[in-house]
Amino acid sequence: MPTTKPASASRYGRSRDAIARAWAWLPIIALALGTVAPAGAQDSVVIYRCTDASGAVTVQNDVRCPKGSRQERRVIETAAAAPYTPPVEPAVPPPEPAAPVEPTPASAVIEAPPPDAPSDPSVPLAERTPPPPLFACKTWNREEYFSDSTTPAQRCAPMQTTGLGGDPAQGAGAACMVVSDFCQPVPEAALCESWRDHLIRSEAIVEFDRAQDPDAAAAELERVRTIVAHSTCD
Repeated sequence: MPTTKPASASRYGRSRDAIARAWAWLPIIALALGTVAPAGAQDSVVIYRCTDASGAVTVQNDVRCPKGSRQERRVIETAAAAPYTPPVEPAVPPPEPAAPVEPTPASAVIEAPPPDAPSDPSVPLAERTPPPPLFACKTWNREEYFSDSTTPAQRCAPMQTTGLGGDPAQGAGAACMVVSDFCQPVPEAALCESWRDHLIRSEAIVEFDRAQDPDAAAAELERVRTIVAHSTCD
């Protein structure tokens, strides 16, 4: 007479087999989760458990088992990864504006008084007079000078002598011709400037000892200096 198992024992056996199969899939699920594509690539993974005729078991993702193998299929849902958010760099404060550069004040230009100022500050303005007339003169050999004399100076211009036959090399002695310097009055507007020039030339003659008569040259310098100092020329 066949033995009939109680209903509770049959249910217990089926539950035990289901638990065993679930435990058998745990390593496969863990392996699949470890090889899931990076975040955002897919939301689910299909795992195939293949058992060939010899009983060897292989596990593969999204690829069906070869023909002749017993295939078990599982779909594992994967949580979608959160979208990548780049780190926010701290805001860099704008550079402080550079302090305005104050312009360097221009150095004051102090004009030095002209050397050898002709006017004498000890002479009151009321006692000064306009400069006297002056003449710009030129000698026969083109030397220029100033003079306040109304009579042009006369000089002896050398002449060439020749022998009786007209040969200059056989000339004897020396001869000259008296000529007057050419002079013309200085315009009134240029009198002060010309008197200053006359004073400078007189000082140079004495200073560099270019006069034939030094005493006369020194006296002439003092006379010209006094005229300029007592004139209204500044």
